[in-house]
Amino acid sequence: MEKFNDRVAIVTGAGSGIGRALALEFARRGCKIVLADIEEQPLDESRNLVSALGVEALAHRTDVTQAESVESLVAATIERFGAAHILCNNAGVGGGGLIKNQQLVDWKWVIDVSLWGVIHGLHYFLPHLMDADEAHVVSTASVAGLLSHPGLGPYNAAKYGVVAIMETLYLEMQQDPQANVGVSVLCPGVVNTNIASAQRNRPEHLQRERKSVDGSKSKGARKQNDAIAAALAAGKDPAEVAAIVAKAIEERRFWVLSHPEHLSDVRHRNEALHELANPTLPRSFF
Repeated sequence: MEKFNDRVAIVTGAGSGIGRALALEFARRGCKIVLADIEEQPLDESRNLVSALGVEALAHRTDVTQAESVESLVAATIERFGAAHILCNNAGVGGGGLIKNQQLVDWKWVIDVSLWGVIHGLHYFLPHLMDADEAHVVSTASVAGLLSHPGLGPYNAAKYGVVAIMETLYLEMQQDPQANVGVSVLCPGVVNTNIASAQRNRPEHLQRERKSVDGSKSKGARKQNDAIAAALAAGKDPAEVAAIVAKAIEERRFWVLSHPEHLSDVRHRNEALHELANPTLPRSFF
């Protein structure tokens, strides 16, 4: 995009982490900001931070798993600002555990938020982006959308899906002579966010069935959760990631990898695929 000033930027998952950082980054660049999140208090806090920068901000509570909720977000955006220029499909949740221990509700919850949230965002916002003189859409996947790590089956599946959808959309926009929509996919590594506590927003109907587990399994799960929490606490500052995303939008660059240390593993995976070699464990994931 050639300019950010007076553009309308929509960010889902804007109540914290990368989403809040993206909203603030775009606000500093002069955008009008639409903030969407399922949690009202963090959403209001983000709106206040954005408004303090002297730009117009609209906060709209949104459940990205529900089509009608995203449709309502679009209606509120167009009613308030009359256009949409930058869409960040950023809302997502994490989920861990071995596939053999997953319950169906684990798959449904992670995929509903992290994959269907992107699908809903594109379905309802894309017509308005295509109506703009210039627009851009970026969806947050993960390095887990490029490299599979054991213990993250639902998360890997959702993030691979996001990468596939965005790559497809990029090619379609390139072929469409009527479109001036840039497309990017963000594949961050470990970022200092609260994604490890995403269970706080898990709906009642998708809660796990309580099953007895032996002490060794429970201890193993706690150990993995502690390792993930420690890695997140030492992760990259979300503001750094947001600045990288804004630069990618300026350059109309598709791939946005905030952690270049993962590129060697991505290259190794692609080379192994070329040789039809069996998968190996990524070295730089955590």
